[in-house]
Amino acid sequence: MGRKILVCLSSIFLLISGLWAGGWNNTLMGCRALAIGGAFVAIADDPTAIFHNPAGLVYQENAFNLSIDGFYISPTHEYVTVDGSRVESHYKSSLPQFFLTYRASEKMTIGLGFYIPYAGGGVDWKEGVLSHPLKSTMGIYSLTPTLSYKLSEKLSVGLNLNFYGGVMNVQTEDETTGYPISIEEKGSAVSAGFGLLFKPSERMRIGLGVRGPTRMMLKGETVVSLTEPLPLQIVRDSETSFSLPWDIELGFSYQISENFLFSTSAQYTMWSVLDKVEKIIKDPVAGDIYEEQRLDFGNILILRAGFEYFVSGGVILRGGLGYDRCATPADCLDITNIDVDKFTIIGGIGYRTGRTQIDFVYAYADGKEREKRITGSPTPERYNLSAGILGVGVTFSF
Repeated sequence: MGRKILVCLSSIFLLISGLWAGGWNNTLMGCRALAIGGAFVAIADDPTAIFHNPAGLVYQENAFNLSIDGFYISPTHEYVTVDGSRVESHYKSSLPQFFLTYRASEKMTIGLGFYIPYAGGGVDWKEGVLSHPLKSTMGIYSLTPTLSYKLSEKLSVGLNLNFYGGVMNVQTEDETTGYPISIEEKGSAVSAGFGLLFKPSERMRIGLGVRGPTRMMLKGETVVSLTEPLPLQIVRDSETSFSLPWDIELGFSYQISENFLFSTSAQYTMWSVLDKVEKIIKDPVAGDIYEEQRLDFGNILILRAGFEYFVSGGVILRGGLGYDRCATPADCLDITNIDVDKFTIIGGIGYRTGRTQIDFVYAYADGKEREKRITGSPTPERYNLSAGILGVGVTFSF
């Protein structure tokens, strides 16, 4: 029995690397911001600036602002085996968020945000699609108090703290024995960020947003459910630790006319800090089981551009484009980690009446297929990812 347990536990380690990837970057923050291509760091004039660039909060027209947004994500993960068989995973998820700001004085604004800056999805490979079922999900949420201060009429600065919480769930079966395996772990971490917003003229803005790195530690239980010789659950405390990256975004916006706003930005994410994942399963009898998985992810560049056009009668049209590089080396691709280059096209519409604004957005991300060479096989495995994203939000200002 002890040997079977160790076999089950060792198979868990094969799942761990697939939970960490450059695909973790989540910039679905605010329907209006996303509809402008996500290029919001140099606009930053609504409550979602808590995420994009906290320096912009002091330029909101009203003293009290509340934004509530939600996104529905419908991805398709594609996997083509070495024999040419194509299978797909469709794990749909929703991401709620809110942002609240208050102008405490002429020069200072405070805010609080709740959102999911990394991950927020997963995969669900059904039994029959693969040789064994596998469902893995991961989300890192942030509660973010923020302070913004106007240094002058042209320059402002913003600071925030990110109180992260992480949740990981894995449900699968051991390929050899068929024993069910589950991992449920939770943890927390803290990081800091800042922003600068410079207005060289009434029409032009230059923005900088920085989110600092941190180290996440998730703790919980790893469970192996034996079926023979008698039904028995083996429950062990477990820990998973990994690093989150620096995010640096620089942007430019220009008010071309009274009704037309253009914006663009470039974000550099230092995923190279995620060089490994460490996993410990604590066994009071046999001793702790430790596994270190090398990942060696690379830094990535994300490019964005978009526009906002005020039509009439409170109607606002928006659109944008984005290009997101993958961070995962080809040899780390697997069925839980499908990370590809993505091109995104985005459109949205807003309606403003009085002190209330309602925004809708739809985005489609199209991936570029990647190959993974398998030792001893003349043909590679192939991976791809596409996703449709629908968002709705409402902002109240007083």
